[in-house]
Amino acid sequence: MAHHDQKIATMLDDTLATLGGGAPSTTPDDGVNLIQEWIGVVRSNVSTQWVAEPLEKLRDAINANNIREVERLLYDLSGETIDLANNAAEGDYKQGLQNLSTALKDFAQGLAK
Repeated sequence: MAHHDQKIATMLDDTLATLGGGAPSTTPDDGVNLIQEWIGVVRSNVSTQWVAEPLEKLRDAINANNIREVERLLYDLSGETIDLANNAAEGDYKQGLQNLSTALKDFAQGLAK
């Protein structure tokens, strides 16, 4: 379990770093690879398996270069992420999920420009 927890912590850090660079510094391939990793992580836990579907839609929208759909899905994922954070026990990545929600929203806003 410790390995799984470390992987999630590392992925949260990597995702925040990727999103923090903003849309101009992130390639579509970077995004797709990161999303694919997250799909594997969320599928491994029954309580987060439902997150795989919106992540798959986001991956497909990026691959199709559909910027408006990517923007919409990022906003949706931001809302779903804050819900996960609000329902997480203290210490269960609560702060990381809150930060991720903000980063997703900020990244989507950068796409809208």
